[in-house]
Amino acid sequence: MKNGENMKILALLPAYNEGAHLESVLKAVKKQITDILVVDDGSKDNTSQIARDAGVNLLSRGYNCGKGQSLKDGYQWALENGYDAVIMLDSDGQHDPACIKDFIAKFNETHAHLIIGARNYEEIPLVRRVSNKIGKALFSAAVGENIPDNQSGYRMLDRVLMERMLLSDESRYHFEVEMIAICIAEGWQIEWVPIPTIYADEVSKQNPFDQIFGFPKVCLKARRIIQQKRQEKCSQPK
Repeated sequence: MKNGENMKILALLPAYNEGAHLESVLKAVKKQITDILVVDDGSKDNTSQIARDAGVNLLSRGYNCGKGQSLKDGYQWALENGYDAVIMLDSDGQHDPACIKDFIAKFNETHAHLIIGARNYEEIPLVRRVSNKIGKALFSAAVGENIPDNQSGYRMLDRVLMERMLLSDESRYHFEVEMIAICIAEGWQIEWVPIPTIYADEVSKQNPFDQIFGFPKVCLKARRIIQQKRQEKCSQPK
C-alpha cells in the first residue's frame, strides 16, 4: 500500500455556477496539492472560464446532470489518468483546503477506503442544523451505526471505492450518502477528520422537496444495500 507521499492524488471539485467563489478556492487548493480537476456541471456563469484561467484540468458539459454524475465523471477521469485517490471538496468555499493535509495524514495512518470530513453540527446555522440532525439520526438508524456526518462532501476516496461508485445509479446528492452505505455493506473502513464548519453567502443547490421526501427513500435504499450484501455473505459456502 502506497503512503500519501508516494500516491498520485487528485483534488476533485464539482462545480455549478460557482463563479463568485471558484477563483479563491482554487488559489487555496493549489497551496496544498498540485493536481486539480474541476467538473463543471453545466454552469450558466463563468465557472469554466475561471478554471481555464487558473490552469487546472477541466471537464465541462453544456447541461446539468447533478453532483453525483459530476463526481462519477471525475472518478472516471482520475482512474484513466492513473490517480490512486481523490480528495473531493466543494467549490463554494464551505471546505477549507488547508484540511487536505489532514485527509492525507489520516490515510497514511489507516489506509481507509473512505475518509470523511466531519463538521461540528452545533456550528451549523439553525435551519440547516435541524434538518442535518434529523437526516443524521435517520441514516444512522438505517445503517445500524453512528455516522457523524453523512452530508459532508469533503472526502477522500481510494481507487477501489472510486471503481465501485462508478456502478452507482445515483446521479445527484444522494450519491454521497449511498457511498457510505456501500462501504458499510462491503465491510470497508470509514474514517473521519474534523473540519471547520463554514457558511457564508452560498445557497444550497439541493431541491427542498427532495430533501424532505427523498432522503427517507435514500435511507431505505441504504438499508437494503447493507442487508442484501449480508445475505449474500451468509449464503456463500463456508
